[in-house]
Amino acid sequence: MIRFLARSFMFLALLIGITAPVKSQETDRTPFAIEFPELESGFLTKPKESIASANVNVVKFWMLNPVAATIDWGRIKVRINRQSANKLCAQVPASQGKVMRCDLNMYAGFRLQGQENFFEIEAAGTDGKRFFASFIVATEPKLAKKGAVTTGFSGRRFAVVIGVSRYIYNDAGLGNLEYADDDAEAMNEWLKGKGGFTPDNILFMTNEKATLNSVRDSLGRFLTKATENDLVLFFLAGHGTPDPFNPNELYYLVADSKVTDLKNTGLPMTELKRIIDRDLKSKRVVFLLDTCHSAGLNGREGARSGNSVGGSRSIATGNYDERQLTQVEVKNDVSQRAGQLFGSPGRAVITSSGAGETSREASKWGGGHGVFTWALLEGLNGKADKNGDMRVTAAELYDYISDRVRLETNFKQNPQLFSLLANDLDIALLK
Repeated sequence: MIRFLARSFMFLALLIGITAPVKSQETDRTPFAIEFPELESGFLTKPKESIASANVNVVKFWMLNPVAATIDWGRIKVRINRQSANKLCAQVPASQGKVMRCDLNMYAGFRLQGQENFFEIEAAGTDGKRFFASFIVATEPKLAKKGAVTTGFSGRRFAVVIGVSRYIYNDAGLGNLEYADDDAEAMNEWLKGKGGFTPDNILFMTNEKATLNSVRDSLGRFLTKATENDLVLFFLAGHGTPDPFNPNELYYLVADSKVTDLKNTGLPMTELKRIIDRDLKSKRVVFLLDTCHSAGLNGREGARSGNSVGGSRSIATGNYDERQLTQVEVKNDVSQRAGQLFGSPGRAVITSSGAGETSREASKWGGGHGVFTWALLEGLNGKADKNGDMRVTAAELYDYISDRVRLETNFKQNPQLFSLLANDLDIALLK
């Protein structure tokens, strides 16, 4: 038995690692261009471009010489409309450099839209230098409708807001968080104020109130209130992790979760999906997942300036953007896998980070927030209103969050959008 436990905890230590501080790396967009060969577009290099039609089958991502010669094929990543697109692409050498030629018909969901489309490419050179470029490409139908107002919806608005910073059981090194509950508090205040949500239509739970039983019971009753025409927004802040003894099962850690018994004490993401699929009639659902914060299942406490509840364990710190930010972090693909789990027609899923990345929190962001929630609140308060129509849509919100978080973290944290509503949806109406 002792030998089994020892092996299990060794596996736990290997599964969930601690990231060391990483020095900031320079990024550069100059080697990159995109091309639509069917339209004879030539190289498009500006951050904002336009093309004559959305009816194209191929897009080429170019890495131009002389930089292309220093870039490893295996360290090139491309995204189309915020989805990883490497699986669409073939690597093609060319006299001008290197090309990722992407077939938009290979998988469903990658055809261009009759509106703005987003293309991103990042790569790393053999000398460690990083390169990144994003392109917003508008098609002519979108240009003709510039300034048009989105229709939104006529139903009611409901929200589920849960944030856990303080965990009852600090077993196996489960560390408390500093700002997950503050993130939820701030989100709740925005919803009741500028968001225009009726307080009775908000399920709000933090810390000791967010136990497994209370979350299950409350969700079961609350979600049945929404009808097909209503909007439901989910906001979760706190730890998210695979079960160390069953890595295929993802959990959101509630206040009374035990790392050594997540099967019985954690909230499985699959169960949350079943509850939503069973009880929720709404066809418009937005998930905002700020999970996998700093610190966690590593025997240390992060994002705090004291000892962990479980004992006197030191914390690891490092300079980050010239400020002191704890670098003890859970590293896994919770965000990506959760986003894919909840993504389906009629649902928009925005996660705080990409696969293999961690979500950061620090006092420098809004006096104490996760960087994702800080950018989210800024966007909802109007900074995401790109076209000045006094509305913040789901697509505008994601674009703003993504840009802000990436810049704030030197591209170490990259929020992801895993699905789009059939028609873009108003999230905030500005007054």
